[in-house]
Parts: sequence; C-alpha cells; structure tokens
Amino acid sequence: MEKNELLAALKEHGEAIEKKQAEIKAAVDAAKAESKEQVEKLKSDLAAMEETKKVMQKQLDELDIEIQKVKKGGNAGEEKEVSLETALKSLFKSQEFAEAKKSGFPNGKNVFQIKADTSNITGTVNLTQQKLAVKFAPERSLAFLPYLNVGVIGAEKNRVLWVEGAYTSNVGYVAEGTGQATADTGTATEKTRAMAKISAKLPLTAELLEDADYIASAFRMKMQEKAMIFLDGEAYDGNGSDGVNPNHIYGIQGHATAFNETTAGIAGSVVSANIGDLVDGCVLQAEKSEHRGLNTVWMNPSDFFKMKKTKGTDGQYLFVKDINGSYTINGLNVVRTSKVTANTMLVGDSTKCQLWWKRTQELKISQMNGTDFVDDVYTAVMFMRAQVVVEAADKTALIYVSDIADAIGKINSPAA
Repeated sequence: MEKNELLAALKEHGEAIEKKQAEIKAAVDAAKAESKEQVEKLKSDLAAMEETKKVMQKQLDELDIEIQKVKKGGNAGEEKEVSLETALKSLFKSQEFAEAKKSGFPNGKNVFQIKADTSNITGTVNLTQQKLAVKFAPERSLAFLPYLNVGVIGAEKNRVLWVEGAYTSNVGYVAEGTGQATADTGTATEKTRAMAKISAKLPLTAELLEDADYIASAFRMKMQEKAMIFLDGEAYDGNGSDGVNPNHIYGIQGHATAFNETTAGIAGSVVSANIGDLVDGCVLQAEKSEHRGLNTVWMNPSDFFKMKKTKGTDGQYLFVKDINGSYTINGLNVVRTSKVTANTMLVGDSTKCQLWWKRTQELKISQMNGTDFVDDVYTAVMFMRAQVVVEAADKTALIYVSDIADAIGKINSPAA
C-alpha cells in the first residue's frame, strides 16, 4: 500500500472514531438530561403525595373527632362540654393513651388534648403539663469502685481463692567445687474469702405499678443505686473479718498499712513540711516495700478545700487542676469523698485492690412477702454478691494516714 493510501486510510479510521465518540457523548448527555428530568419528576410526585397525605390525615382527624363525639353522646351538629373528670377518664381509657403508656411515653412525643368545662376550676391545674421524670436528692458519687480491679467468680461458686507465697533466699558466693550449704525455703498458703450478700427491698402498690409504672421504675433504679453506694462505702471501711464478720465486705482501709514516718525514714527531716511532703512520704514508704505504682489519694472534701491553695517551694500550687476539673497532687489522682473521715487520707495503688462479683445484680418482684397478696401490693427485692480482696503482699501499697495534721508535724524539721 502506498504512503498516500495509508494516510487516507488512517484519516478515515480516525474520523470514524471521532464520530463514534460524538455519538457516545450525545447518548450520555441525553441520558443525563433524561435522568435529571426523571429525578425532578419524582421529587414533584413525592411532594404531591405528601400534600395529599396531609389532606387525608386532616380528614381522618376530623372524622375521629366526630366519632369520639358520638361515643361521648354528642353528634356532628353540636359540641357537648363535659367535666374535667369525665374528660380525663375518657382520655385514660382511650386506645391512644394506652399505647403511649405501654411504650413509656417515648421522648415526650405523645401530647394529648382534651376539651372540658373548666368554669368551676380554680388555680392553674388546667395549665399543668407533667414532666415524666422523678427527681431525687443528689447522691454521693462512687469514690472507690470505679478504681478497683474487677473479677467475676462462677455462679456455682461462693468463695474467692488465692495463694500467698513466702520465699527466703540464701543466694551467695561459694568456692569452686563446693555446693551451697544453706537451702532456700518457700511456702505457699491458700487463702479464701466468702462473698458478701447485699440486699434491699421496696414495697410497691399494685396501683403504682399499673397506673404510674414509670414512677415505679424510677424507684427500682433508685434502689439499685442505693445498693451500689452502700457497696462503695463498704469497699472503703467495711467491717469484714475472718473471725467476726466473714460475710461482710473487707474494707480497703482495714487492709492498708499505717503511715509511719520512722518506717519511711523521714521523721523530722522536711523543712516547712506540707501536704505535698506527706503524700511523697507515703509514696516513699510504699517504695521501701518495692511498690512503685501509687496512683490515687482519697481525702475528705473539707481537707481538700483547706489545702488546695498550698504551694511548693517553687511557688506553684501542689494541687493541679486539669481541663476536666479533676485534681492531681505530685502526679497522683485526688478523689474527694465524704466517706473518708476529715483529717485522714488514703494513698495507694488502686490496682492492688480487687473487687469480685458473683453474677450480676438480681431484681425480683413478687406478691409473696408477708401479706402482699392480701394487701394487693408487690415487693421488689434486689440482691448483689461482691467482695473486696487485697492480698497480703499488696497491703504495703496502700498507706493510711489516720491524722494528717499530726503526720505533717512529725515529718517537719525541728529547725524549720
């Protein structure tokens, strides 16, 4: 094929490709235009359907009103005013109210209107709108449970078991070809502790459960909250003991090691000693027992208020507030709680405290308590099973200061 013929063929082929591309582009543009037109049409149809729906709903509402009038003894041609009592009874018996009540009046979306003769009503009762929430007085926040290590024992078990070991080493030098004369000694002892059983009960009338179930539910939740607050307090100073109260909570305070300025080696050694020095002294005492992870200071709110403006030798506040409003002192989290007695504090490693649960909280409601069945009342009973364990080797990681002022005085330098 000659050169001119080849160029002509290539040109013809290129023109054919351009023509095909133009056809495809035109088809795509037409499809886009048609699609856009279809979308707009769909939007228009949806809007029209929505308007039709509103009209139909209005007609249904008007029809429902007429039906209700007939049910109440009226007719389409007249409005019969009824007393507020009658109107409320009619509302409470209506299917709409029953369905809304069954669903728990979600998010306050259910609004009911009644028409009644209010000429004999005084005050503002006809202007009242109920807020479906029960307000209780503020409670003490949990101060200990959120910081403890949590474990769970099986449903068929009722005791926590752990092993405490002791080891005496006689590691030392020996001459070549001579064995160690004194052997190491080691012992291991199994320890167990029974779970504590905590319970609360709340009588509820049948009418309260049936007519105001959201109020009854709020009381049941309060019962569980009170039980958790009780457990939180017992986790700190519970009177559990192997001899007297083996089924009570063993409090962290009872496990802790008392602060001792002599053990810490800082008696009369700190010039112008303050709360920061005392906290450091507690950390030092724990370190001398090879515990280096102290992370929390529990103290009374009044003590915190009196000491929070204390400054170090560099002029900076010892209690440092973060963006969340929480405080630290010398790097340790500060937890303020009224459960800690004024002028005392606990400094420790919270991870050394174990909170053991058996199953989860149980809530039972029945009419089998005394004369419940005769009196037509129910009794709600809540049970929880828990225990606190601090193993012997970890007790020196919890330092209890029984008298803050006295302890600061004992570490203060006489020359100050």
